Amino acid sequence: MNLLHLADLHLGKRVNGFDLLPDQRYILEQVLDLCTAHNVQAVALAGDIYDTALPPAAAVLLLDWFLTELAHRNIPVLAIAGNHDSAERLDYAAGLLSNQQVYLAGQFTSAPRRVILQDEFGELTFDLLPFVRPATVRHCLPDTDIRDEDSAIAAALEEGRVTAIAALNVFSAGYLAVDAAAALARHEDWTGVPTVAFSIVRQENMYDSDNQKLLFPVT
Repeated sequence: MNLLHLADLHLGKRVNGFDLLPDQRYILEQVLDLCTAHNVQAVALAGDIYDTALPPAAAVLLLDWFLTELAHRNIPVLAIAGNHDSAERLDYAAGLLSNQQVYLAGQFTSAPRRVILQDEFGELTFDLLPFVRPATVRHCLPDTDIRDEDSAIAAALEEGRVTAIAALNVFSAGYLAVDAAAALARHEDWTGVPTVAFSIVRQENMYDSDNQKLLFPVT
């Protein structure tokens, strides 16, 4: 499946009083052209769709236009709330929109929303896990020891509420950032396209030492 991953659209953002909506509209038009050119079969919107929990009406209308254009192209949308979004507001009309293949996951209840899509090779299962605060997961899993975001995700994984997560190797990402900054400080060109390692962490391997470092990078 050709999956287009988007994140941090921050629709409605203003910088020093300057409205970015016209530029955001232009970028979304380019995204639609990209979908056509590359035969995109699904679009993932991975959080921070809006810039604030109370986005301006123009930002809501822009998202409505974008989702409608994707629906007209018969491209499913898999969208989750980020920490900038209002989870409850993003869930508005989620059941109705799913009939148009727009799948929204705003609030974390007790398990991620599961969506099954199909392409020419068979079924693909997506578990939509929105941004979760420790208090939210603690309410759903009262018998677990949840102290922060990392332990909240680990608890959901351990309890089988999440099938697997793709854990980014933050150590590798940090090294690449420092390497790029050092090259620029030396007035060198840095045109590399970095590959940041990640691991698929499941319930059965979450206690491996390497995966523990990925799940709890600051402990």
